[in-house]
Amino acid sequence: MLASIIYWAIILVCIAWTALSLYFSIFYFVRKENGNLWAFAFFNVMAMIVLAIALVIFRTWGFGVTQYSSLIYAVLAVMGGLTVVQAVLGREPKAKVA
Repeated sequence: MLASIIYWAIILVCIAWTALSLYFSIFYFVRKENGNLWAFAFFNVMAMIVLAIALVIFRTWGFGVTQYSSLIYAVLAVMGGLTVVQAVLGREPKAKVA
């Protein structure tokens, strides 16, 4: 019982973080503050590492809650795609030399 609560908590927190990261990425992109996107890309990578570790633990130790592991793969894919987009859009234009 506790294992499935932890499993779903990790998934729901990562889904919430992805939504929050997407919202603030759009917010900062519209305001032309692209440098802030790098921080969100870094935190997305951290969340992806935690999610991957949880996937390995729940799949390896056989807690019996991995029947929904395709949801974890979907969240990992969305976070990975968002991280790539944030890294590409987070580049600041080089200052022009006068």
